Order: sequence, then structure tokens, then C-alpha cells
Amino acid sequence: MKVCMILMSDFVNDARVTKEARTLSKAGHNVIVYSLKSPKTLEYEQRDNFEIIRTKIYTRNLLPKGQVFFFIKYIEFLFQTIRKLIWHPFDIYHAHDLETLPIGFIISRIKHKPLVYDSHELYIDSVKTHKIARPFWYLIEKFLAPKTSVNIMETKSRGEVFAKRYRVNRPNVLMNCQYLNINKNKSNVLRKLLPIPIENKILIYQGKVEQNRGVDILIDALKHLKKVTLVIIGPGNYINTLRQNVKLSGQQNHAFVLDPVPWEQLAEFTASADIGVFPLQNVCLNYYLALSNKLFEYLSAGLPVVFSNFPEIRKIIIDNNVGTVVNEKDPVEIAESIDYILNNPKVYKEMSNNAIRIVKEKYNWEIEGQKLLNIYDKISSIHNN
Repeated sequence: MKVCMILMSDFVNDARVTKEARTLSKAGHNVIVYSLKSPKTLEYEQRDNFEIIRTKIYTRNLLPKGQVFFFIKYIEFLFQTIRKLIWHPFDIYHAHDLETLPIGFIISRIKHKPLVYDSHELYIDSVKTHKIARPFWYLIEKFLAPKTSVNIMETKSRGEVFAKRYRVNRPNVLMNCQYLNINKNKSNVLRKLLPIPIENKILIYQGKVEQNRGVDILIDALKHLKKVTLVIIGPGNYINTLRQNVKLSGQQNHAFVLDPVPWEQLAEFTASADIGVFPLQNVCLNYYLALSNKLFEYLSAGLPVVFSNFPEIRKIIIDNNVGTVVNEKDPVEIAESIDYILNNPKVYKEMSNNAIRIVKEKYNWEIEGQKLLNIYDKISSIHNN
């Protein structure tokens, strides 16, 4: 089938969309991803064996930030994308996140083709969704969710909320796991890059650098640990503030904030750490029901983990004994959990071995990717009959 994926971002480092597009194209589908054009991205790009076409939104650079201006930009994105798509034939439309669902719905109805709604989160419960805009997005999702061919969510619990809220069947669950690329060999990239004492253990946080993701809590936890270095890697508007907070805390010799690295290189950085940490803050329902992709990134490197005590996260970590869950607001409890794992070699080894085992057995993209192919096979079967 010829697949049109729609994404409202510059599509530079979105691992989930990349994995889905790659999986479908390798299975013989012709995949084109439509996304946003920024000054740093190309209008057309060939990635792996799928294509990317980016749309330039003129109001994006002309207008300032703000909710009113966002909707002006969004309307332009909607019309510009539909204008492009109207002239190109596709067999199926795949909308990533709520912002692109109206586009997918309109064009799929015009073309009489199936529509997949792939929601990476509970959009109206997300911190990024302005409270003034939430009723608007709720009405859109409520109207369109029952009209799709297939709905996809990242976790079972988010899917249950979605199904109950919009009175639809429970969505298919597609976890954001990593490729089955077990890295049993430790890397040394962080020690080569940073002045980390040889006797220190390394904590790693990778992903968006934002205040509500617990990065400042990790700096506080570091004060209660000895012979431990924290490395934070990722993009975000909070990076400069965090670096200043590190200096103010007096932890500049024990905590380092690095710019993001390409997704393809991230695994090497992960493998050079000893524990993966993520004290995500419980500031919204979307976060509370999250199952972060960084959990699977850490586990694939054989790292024990210390995460927030949230339902989806707890189920994997505790049921499989691959780490501990903690009160995400308590730096002392976080430090004690880290210290417990690092100072008990038998515990550490068992958690590390369990991490590699469960990634091999059940938490990898090869399994999740097959679920995606099964969804497409079912749609194709129904559409062709």
C-alpha cells in the first residue's frame, strides 16, 4: 500500500515515527511522511527506505509564540498540507497525534480511504496543551475518534482512558520499544568526553530537558550520593537554566548537561552509564500513565533503572526486577534507591541480567513492529474486500 504519514513537527529525531515508517517500508509499503519545514531542515529527504516531504509554514516565523498565534499557524499548516495531499494518491492515511487528525480525516474522506489515528499521548491531558485550548481539542478528538479505521495508543492505561472518554473500542497498543540491539559491552564514550573520576559510577538521564521531568530533583539527589556522576543528555528550552542551577548547587564537578546526540549514536552513550534514571513529575494524567521510551533504551543497554512510581512504569520495573520505583518528588529517596543498587553487586547484576532478558523476550521493536504490520494487514484485507 502507499502510506501517507502526517506529523506536525520538523521530523528530525522522532524515533517512534521513524521506526513505524521504516517497518512499513521494509515490509513493502511505499511510505511518505509529511511534516513541517524549518530553516534547518530540507524540503525533501530520503531516509532509510521512505521519503519525507516538509511543508513550509510562512506564519511560523512571521508571528510570535502564543496560543492565538499558534492557531493561525495551525490553520495554515492544515490547509497547506491538504493542498499538497489532494493531488497525490494514497491507499491509507496515518495521522500522528491529535494535531494532524483533522487533516487525516478530511483527506481520507475526500479520497474514501482508511485512516489510522496514532496518538503518542493523551493530548488534552498533556502539559504542552494550553488549558484554554483543551476544550477545543477535546471536541475535535471526541468527534473524530469514532470515525477512524484504527486508533493506536502507546500504553494500555492511556488506551482505557481514551476508550472510556470517547466511547470507542479500546485502541491497539503499540509500545515505543527499541530495536532488539542488545549491548552487553560497556562503552567508554562518556568517560572520554567528560572529566569523570575512574572510581565514580555514572547516572544517565536522556530525553527532553524540562523542569517537570525531574532534572532538578536529580541535581538535589546527587548531594546525597558519593562517588557518583550525573550526565543529562537531550534537547529542551530548559538546558541553559539547568546548567545555571548546576553551578548554583555546587555540583558542576559531579553533574554535566550535554546537548542532544543523534538518535543513532545515543545507544553508545547509554551503554557507558551504570544506572538509567527518570523521576518524571506527576503534573498531568498523561505523564502519570506514561511508559517512557527511555525506559526501554536503558534496559537495552542492560542498565538497572530508577523511575517514578507510576502504574505502567511500575508494572515493568517491579514485575521484572530491573530496578526500583520512587517518590518522584523526594531526592533523598531517589538517592537511597540509587545507592542501594550501586552498592549491592549481586542486586545490580541480577537487575542488569533481567533487563537484557526481558528486552529479548518481550520488550523490543521487532515485536511491536509486527503488531503494526498486523494492523495494516487487517486494514488492507477489509479495504480490498
